[in-house]
Amino acid sequence: MGDGEAAALPARVEADALPDGARVEAGALVEAGTLLDAVRALPPGRIVLPGTDAGTLLDRVRKAADEIGAGTAEGEAVALCTGNSPGWVVAFLALLAAGARPLLLEAGTPEAETRRLLQAAGGGRSLTVPDGEDDRPPVLSGPPGEPCGSGPAVLLPTSGSTGASRIVVRDEASLLAEGRRYRDGVGLTGRDTLLLPVPLSHAYALGWLFGGLLTGASLRPVPPTALGLIAEELAGGATVVALVPSIARLLAARRLRAGGPRPAQPDRSTPRPAAAPALRLAMVGAGPVDERLDRAFEEAFGTALARNYGSTETGAVFAGRARIEPFCVGAPLPGIAYRLAGEDGESVPGGTPGLLHVRVDGTWHAMGDLAVTVPDGLRVIGRKDRAIRRGGRWVSPLEIEEVLRGHPDVREVRVTARRGRHPGEDGIVAEVSAARPGLAPEPLREHARRELAAHKVPDEFLIRSLPTSAAGKVRAAPRYRLTRRAAEAARAYKTSEVLFALHRLGALDRLAKGAGAADLARELGCDADALEWVLRTAAGLGVLTTGAAGDGEPRVRAAELAAFVRLEEHLSRGPVTREEIAAVARTGIARRPFEETGPAGPDGLATVYQGAMNGPAARARAALGLRLLKPPAGARMVEVTAGPGRYLERLLAADPTAGGHLLTVGRLSGPPAPAVAAAVAEGRVTTGPEPPRGTADLCVVANGVHGPGPGSELAVLLGTLRPGGRLLVDDVFLPPAGAGSELALDWLTHGGTAWPTAGDLIAGLSREGARISRHLPLEESLCHLIIAEEAS
Repeated sequence: MGDGEAAALPARVEADALPDGARVEAGALVEAGTLLDAVRALPPGRIVLPGTDAGTLLDRVRKAADEIGAGTAEGEAVALCTGNSPGWVVAFLALLAAGARPLLLEAGTPEAETRRLLQAAGGGRSLTVPDGEDDRPPVLSGPPGEPCGSGPAVLLPTSGSTGASRIVVRDEASLLAEGRRYRDGVGLTGRDTLLLPVPLSHAYALGWLFGGLLTGASLRPVPPTALGLIAEELAGGATVVALVPSIARLLAARRLRAGGPRPAQPDRSTPRPAAAPALRLAMVGAGPVDERLDRAFEEAFGTALARNYGSTETGAVFAGRARIEPFCVGAPLPGIAYRLAGEDGESVPGGTPGLLHVRVDGTWHAMGDLAVTVPDGLRVIGRKDRAIRRGGRWVSPLEIEEVLRGHPDVREVRVTARRGRHPGEDGIVAEVSAARPGLAPEPLREHARRELAAHKVPDEFLIRSLPTSAAGKVRAAPRYRLTRRAAEAARAYKTSEVLFALHRLGALDRLAKGAGAADLARELGCDADALEWVLRTAAGLGVLTTGAAGDGEPRVRAAELAAFVRLEEHLSRGPVTREEIAAVARTGIARRPFEETGPAGPDGLATVYQGAMNGPAARARAALGLRLLKPPAGARMVEVTAGPGRYLERLLAADPTAGGHLLTVGRLSGPPAPAVAAAVAEGRVTTGPEPPRGTADLCVVANGVHGPGPGSELAVLLGTLRPGGRLLVDDVFLPPAGAGSELALDWLTHGGTAWPTAGDLIAGLSREGARISRHLPLEESLCHLIIAEEAS
């Protein structure tokens, strides 16, 4: 059939029972008109959040709304940008109660993006929840926005999986209707404990949140990266869990790695595994469920994956029971109709792929997906703009992605069509994010040939980084265009050149203390007028200041600055030139010029690099990092570094009984520190490219996590630790944008490119089953200290 009406999952409540969140007035069923009305209708003692009943939740919301409401215009857009927690739920409800329109952003959204989205929404303020302080009210900051008379609504930026981000407006009535679909079509009840490890800012999680509050389910919102906490909640009695494919995949892999496969649960008489004793429903949305994922999750937790399908604009519109065929999303939820149409808009015959349209609240929506009816409901082939037509046959990019994801060296995949000159002659391009360095196209092609029909094998394999959203979806490939700052960039080299010139003249040490042009000219043997011109220009560019010392400017360490200036001057004449950047863009990193020439000579890049990277600031970070690690007496430390072994040096000085292993990485690494070299001679420290496994109390990666391996191989690093051991990463990371972004050119031309941002590294550690216990970005620096341990 090409068209369909709702025929969804059976509800768990009895047919004659009053639905949760509804009441009877004058013999008629009345549903809650707002989300707060639904919460007010719950028994006051009903536990809705950890340690919080409905009455207490309403009190907290009322207090927060009173603070937010003072000075908040009706319908003002206010950004809510924080991680999953009970405090997030309070802040969200408080914004609705205050008459604001919450703009829901992922935790960690860069400030510049937050400002841009707020401006697009007509807002200016943000609401934050104090870390670890769920009992404290949220904090409102920023300039007030504009009023909006369109009524209560939630503002949702699109996920970025289909193109440039934009804001979708969902009114409260639409979200309540979606919540009722979870109640009536999925069977969510007030007896459930609902685990939400999906970002609450995501439309998929928001529908579950409305369903949970509407029914009075006990909500457990947890961060998606906290795999250990998610596992604890599953073991502790969660009955329903909302998942996305990436989190389901990580949980299954973690469980199977820790305890081995669990038997599948063919019927309810078989005892459930301890991993999830009460789990009755694990539903995956915001992405496809393939056969491999479904099988792994059922082996790990004894429950197969149910399916969910929708969009940011419509909310959930399809749901399917567990153990249906791969890529199937089930049947339409109550109140939803659908049709499959051809390019001409006419309905297609049953069993024929067509473009999916759904009707929600009387309005038809084009979903942008190609789908086909199957016995289990509806199977999604892929996005319209990614669907592939070859030889008169439709090819599902999702199927190809599933197969490639099964290769052990693949982390993530995106398959797209390369349009041919004639219809039905599409090429297939597979973009692959490698799980470890060294992945090449040919093994992937051989893997695809073994697993796929010939017409489904990709023509081209591109090994590249694939950014994902907080919900784990691969983001759409960005499209770049020039801005007006391009002209500024063309002149920016002059700022560097004036600093390099002052360094060449020997002026930096004197300028750090403060000096006049006449005195400098006399001491340096320069022309006073010309030098004054150079100094005035440098001041105009912000390199120098004429203000008094301590006027808000941090103190500059002349020796350390000189070492960095020397390094950057060297790079500007060698690896990071326009010629080298263009060459790498043409050849790729594996065949870049640096791999042919490398560092050379006593004054070569390696010597200059070591001088810049191992100054006082690096030594101070090592001291701080070691204090945070709190090494036990006689600790064994593995240090992976491009430096001299600063952490081992400090550990050995503090504890004569300590020992370890030094592993240097990269072509710019220098000799070990004298104390470390002495310990190697004494046998207290070993060296070599293969780190010991499972024996270290501590593993430190200092200036080496971006590669080359094994500094970037997280599984190897975590594998060096004994149970209870800890990993510390001390390195620089790219900022979201702005100053510091140029560091990426160093990595491109002569360094490693793994884990470019701190968020990438934290997500990678979480995928390997580690728990982040500390993340310390250092002020006035791109350096971060990140401590992780194996999740319990």
